[in-house]
Amino acid sequence: MASPILSARGVGVRYGGVQALSEVDIEVGPGQIVGLIGPNGAGKTTFIDAATGFVRCTGSVEVAGRDVGRMRPHARVRAGLGRTWQAVELFDALTVAENLAVAARRPTAWTTLRELVVNGDAAKPSVGHALEALGIMDLAEAMPGELSEGQRKLVGMARAFVGEPKVVLLDEPAAGLDTDESAELGKQLRRIGDQGTPMLLIDHDINLVFATCDHVVVLEFGRVIATGRPADVRRDPKVVSAYLGSAASDDIKVGEES
Repeated sequence: MASPILSARGVGVRYGGVQALSEVDIEVGPGQIVGLIGPNGAGKTTFIDAATGFVRCTGSVEVAGRDVGRMRPHARVRAGLGRTWQAVELFDALTVAENLAVAARRPTAWTTLRELVVNGDAAKPSVGHALEALGIMDLAEAMPGELSEGQRKLVGMARAFVGEPKVVLLDEPAAGLDTDESAELGKQLRRIGDQGTPMLLIDHDINLVFATCDHVVVLEFGRVIATGRPADVRRDPKVVSAYLGSAASDDIKVGEES
């Protein structure tokens, strides 16, 4: 079995007297899409914040076998750990392609902005690859103010992929999307995963998660209560009771059943 690209072991986060995460183990293998679901407040975004270095945690986090647990967030990005945010913030004065170029460059955004003005660096190949992967090549010269909410979400995701990370953590990418947009997003994610980029996917669109992911982890009150193939997790009594409900569970379609 191939070694995991993301390996988080025994991750714990405490805010004062509140244990937000406790002994959470999650692995994402090469080309794999792993779903992370659970009720509001279960600790899903807290896990992403911990893995990417935005909150202190116990346990270990490795990317492609490299321990990143003591690195600052920007160093984890350089080590290959990408992420998206629930709120998509773009530079309103830059085109979509230029926004991606800012994300692609190192060491600072301000250096990149200066080079954009001087050298027109928005045409670098990784920007084109990210736009193509998310199916938004036609938006390259669009301004952020011209985009729909769904398009902004896709640009935010493209920004995470433009640096060619080893693994990407997606925090509710389908929030604000309608049913058709969410289904199309799932197809694009599956294609990117099949091309080799592994992902951890958090979303409240259960049909998106179960139809897209190879493996699903379920959190409740900061602890893992179930993990496995989508078809198995969907029927797990603990998951049905804590999150899905019996009627919703019956309606969910998983990838192998689609």
